This record gives sequence, structure tokens and C-alpha cells, in this order.
Amino acid sequence: MPAPRFAMPFFLPVFAFAAAIGAGGFLLGLDVFATQPVRPVDALFLATSAVCVTGLAPFDIFAVYTRAGQCIVLALVQLGGIGIFTYATLFVHLMGRRISLSDRVAVEQGLFYDHGFSLSAFVRRVVVLVFVIEAAGALCLLGLREEGIGLFNAVFLSVSAFCNAGFAPWGDSLERFRGALGLNGILMVLIVLGGLGFFVLDDLLRRLRHGLGRRFGPARRLPQPENAAPRLSWCSRLVLRTTFWLIVAGGLGIFALEWRNPAFAGMPVHERLLSAFFASVSCRTAGFATVDQASFSTASLLLVILLMGIGGSPGSCAGGIKTTTFRVVLAQLRARLTGRPQAVLQGRGLTPATISQAFLLFFCATFIILAASFALLLLERGAKPHTGSAPFFDIVFEVVSAFCTVGLSLNLTPGLGDAGKLVLCCAMFVGKLGPIWLIGAVSQLTAPQAFRYPEETLPVG
Repeated sequence: MPAPRFAMPFFLPVFAFAAAIGAGGFLLGLDVFATQPVRPVDALFLATSAVCVTGLAPFDIFAVYTRAGQCIVLALVQLGGIGIFTYATLFVHLMGRRISLSDRVAVEQGLFYDHGFSLSAFVRRVVVLVFVIEAAGALCLLGLREEGIGLFNAVFLSVSAFCNAGFAPWGDSLERFRGALGLNGILMVLIVLGGLGFFVLDDLLRRLRHGLGRRFGPARRLPQPENAAPRLSWCSRLVLRTTFWLIVAGGLGIFALEWRNPAFAGMPVHERLLSAFFASVSCRTAGFATVDQASFSTASLLLVILLMGIGGSPGSCAGGIKTTTFRVVLAQLRARLTGRPQAVLQGRGLTPATISQAFLLFFCATFIILAASFALLLLERGAKPHTGSAPFFDIVFEVVSAFCTVGLSLNLTPGLGDAGKLVLCCAMFVGKLGPIWLIGAVSQLTAPQAFRYPEETLPVG
């Protein structure tokens, strides 16, 4: 008897994330974990934000929840950061069960692009690597001996940064550490590592292990070419270069746009530069803030929206349309504008299927953002005049932040009604899973079309 279609692997992440959000919302709504009553909608919103590693919150979680409640939030962030489906795959492997081909394909779409790998070994390496990086980050933060950063806060910050969640132990995020070069640097490294993607991290680890073995182990005695370092994959090199230039362009752009902003007038130049580059790293998915986003100029906020929309890389803790999608769209546009027959990235031509999927993701993300913004405008503004509270730009900023699982806010979320918070919950959920994954899941419910319609040309433009 065939399994129900809703039991197919493409739907397992949906059920897993929904179950984690439901369980987290129930626990966070219990009075035993809070210092004051928490409304069910707010508990659900916070659980969704934690599992989807977004960072938006209707209140200061460290002021409302006890240490046990904070640990629940931390656990939800960790589950969402690595991916509940990754944990499920690891559990199945440890229990000695074979992983089916359909399950393998479903996991691949959430982790990376390559099919030539050992799934079980890869997942084990990912989990170990994540915990090692987070532990190292916590130890480095503790070593700074910054005021207010004890053991729990260091662990919380490290996990939140690597998982690109953006939750901080303070209500003003990280504004008190605006000029702390060491803390900013450690968090930026953790954020970037969490946004590169597990496949890229595994690729870098493979190269690092070879380098260490070549220097200290038996590999140093091997002749060339056996002793040559393994080359990073084409995809990894593309991700690393794109990430680097996005950080540089975003940092310099924010630094230039905010140069004459009165909110930055009292900062020394090095602190302005540090704040700009931290914002460039954080706004693509992490959501930490060393400067109140509401004090940014409108031009800078528009740049932040663009960076949030791009997000991190495939198979990472980050959201957005992903760096690879951004590069594919640019490559195709360049090819069309220059009359080239093929879109090319770093010496490789892109397949039509890759281009089609990238544009599908781009337009689906745009549609979801517009639909959620329209729903929030109806719910929060109704028939009110354009002037007044919660203007259009603020709502779009909040929706992009939610859908791209960033967590930056113009202080709009705490003032939203229950229906508005549920809209953002849906945006975070879809943004975490990815529109392509949901489209793939829905397509499993429909039978393939066995015929084609006659084709016609149509003038456009």
C-alpha cells in the first residue's frame, strides 16, 4: 500500500518545524517559565521566531523569562539553526536504519547541492562542527571579560550568532558593545560561518585537515601531486567570493550613507566603520544591532532591505533568496543585456534548469513579501490615511526581516496586533523552509501533465 502523499519526505521538514514551533509555543506560554503572564499569541510568535532563527520578539525575553525559559529559547534556536530534519537524519542513522533515496534527496535540498557524498557521514560532521564552532565562540567571548558576559550569556550569544538568530541577552541588542572590537569581531566571524552553508564549511574543513596533515602528519612525506591540497569546489569558491564582496560593499555603502547622519556624529571614525561593517554582516541574516535601526537614514535602510533579501548561502542557518540565487540572476541579466547566449559564473555556464529555479525563487520571494506587506497594511492601517504610525516603509522592512529570517526591526513588532503577529509568523515559517521547498512539496500533490498546449508568440515590453 503506497504511503500517503503528505507522508513524503518533502513534507517532513514542514511537519518537523511546525511540531517544534507548537511545542515551543506551549512551553513558552507556561507561567512556570516566565516572570509575568505571557499571551499565547506572543508565546507562539517567539517560538516561531526562535525555530526560524529570526530574532524578532514582542518583548525583551531576558526580562520576561526565567533562566529555564531562556534555555528553551536557546534550544529552539539550536534546533532551527542546524535544522530539525538534519537531527532527524542523524537520529535515523544512529538507530541503524537505512536512509532511503527519497529521504536523501529531500535532505540534500535543505543542505547543499552536490549528490556525490556520504549523507550519514556528512550529517555527523556537520553536527560536530557546529558544536565545536559554537563552543569556541563562547570561550572566546568569555575570554574578553566584557562586563555582563558570563558563561550563560556567552553560550547564548555564540549559539545565537552562529545560528544567525539575532537574539541577545539585552533589550537594546548589542548597542552597549558598539565600540568593542573584540566582541564585534568574534560575532561577525560566527555570523559569517553560520551563513556560508554546511557544505562550504565541510569543504573548508576538508582543506584544513589536509593542510594540517601535510604539515604535521604522514601526508607531508607524500610526493607531488599526492601531497597537493584539495581544491575548493566551484560552488564553495562562488559562495566565499560573493559573501566577501557583499560584506565589503554593504559596509562601505552604510559607512558612506551614514557619514552625515546626526545619530553617528558623536562616534569616532573607527567606531563608525566598525558599526557599518557589523551592520553589513548582521543585516544579511543575523539581526544583531549595535546601532538602533530606527536611527538609520532611509537610504541606508533601503540598502539594508536589499542585503536582507539576498541573505546567506544555501544549506546554511541564514534566510533570504541566498547568495547563489543572487549571482545567478545577475549572470542571466548580464548575459541578456550583452547578447551572450549563455549565463556564465566563474568560467562555468549555467544550466537552464538552474536559471529557471533561481528566477522562480526570486519572484516567489517577491510575491510573498508583497502579499505579507499587503496583509499587514490592511490589518494595521485599514482605511487610515497614509500619514501616521506604522508607515508603509516600516511595514515592508519588518516583513522582509521576518521572511528573510533576519530579525532587525524598526520597533514595529511589539506594537502589532495579534493578526499582524500571525502574518509575520507565516512569513518567518515560509522563509525558513524556503519557497522552493514548499513549491516542491506542493508539486508532489499534483499529477504531472502528460500533454502540451500549442505555443504562440506574444509581444512583450
